[in-house]
Parts: sequence; structure tokens; C-alpha cells
Amino acid sequence: MLARKVVTRRGRRFRGYYPSAKLGRMVAWESLLERDAILLIEFSPGVLTYREQPVEIRYPFGEDTRSYFPDFEISLVNGERVHVEVKTVAELSRPDVSAKFAAVAEHYERINLDFIFLTDEEIRREPLQTNLRTLSYLSHRAEPTGWNAHKLSQMLGDSAVPFRDCESKLGKALTQRLIAGGKLETDLHLPMAGDTPVFVAKGGDHATLLF
Repeated sequence: MLARKVVTRRGRRFRGYYPSAKLGRMVAWESLLERDAILLIEFSPGVLTYREQPVEIRYPFGEDTRSYFPDFEISLVNGERVHVEVKTVAELSRPDVSAKFAAVAEHYERINLDFIFLTDEEIRREPLQTNLRTLSYLSHRAEPTGWNAHKLSQMLGDSAVPFRDCESKLGKALTQRLIAGGKLETDLHLPMAGDTPVFVAKGGDHATLLF
């Protein structure tokens, strides 16, 4: 079945679109938590592509057959495909929601398709979420020109350097913009400051995921 139409005018939930640099299009979200989850997907190098509410899943629930639309489908650089449900821990603790997704998860196991939850506790970890919001803002600005791996290696070397050293040579704003543009790499679970290691990106796909 085709994907469900998202971002309707019904209800009082927050809805909107995220301008994905990875996809080159606007990605619809239907909650603030989904919006924040998109940042984890967008900035995970191991994610090749993704789409929102991609397909209708029909699953058995007792004597009935019910319909379910996953929030996202992710295609990884290793060729695997994953469906994702975004929920708060509080929502998943409700008996009716827990029963529904137990049945959904069993169905995914039967059809041999990976299915995961992203909860608010995972999505909104700090400083990861703050880092991603910073990089998201910078990724939609004009990319600094003239900075390639060779030039950066000449300035920073081929080994990891502390963020503070990178900042002293390039400035904080340029360092962050080069991270946003994939020219520099760092562990986004750590603060973009101080002793956090920064590497010159060498290119090529790698399977790092932020979730």
C-alpha cells in the first residue's frame, strides 16, 4: 500500500516540515518528537536515505487485522532496511499502546523486517540533541569553500585533535560548519568543545548511527 498522507490540518498536534539536506526535499513530521528524531536520522552517516510513513502494515491483533503506518523507513549503507516508531517512554508504558506494539513487533519478526523504537530518552539525550540542532542550522547555510581533506590535514594533521585546538586554528564557527558539511568528524554524543576529538573526514560510506 502507498504511504499515508501526513501533515494534515486536523487536530491540535504540532506538525511541520524539515528541510533535509540528505534527501534534497522537505520531510513531514507530525510531532515535535518526530522532528527531533529526524535529526538523529539525518546526521547518521550510516543512513543512506529515509522516508516518512512509507507504507501500510497490516498485522493481526487477536481475531482482527489492523492497520499500522511506521513513522519512518530507513535504508542503511549496508543495504539493510529498518522501520522506526517514535514514541515517548510514557506512551509506551500504557497497556493499550504496549499491547498494540507487541503485536506489531511480532508481525515484523514474522515478515523478517527490522523494527525499532526511538523514545524521547534516546532522541533528546544531551549534548547530542543540542549538537544536532546546531549542525542542522549550519547545514542550511552556504558551505565554506576551499576546504578539502588535503588542506585540513595540512593544518590539523592526520590524527585526532582536541576541539579546542581545531577551534584555535579555524575558529569555532568554521569548525562547526565543517562538521555540519562532513569535512570534519567528531563524536556528537560529546560536547563540541574542549578535549572532544575532531578528525579530518576521509570520505567513503561508514555505518555510524546516532540511535
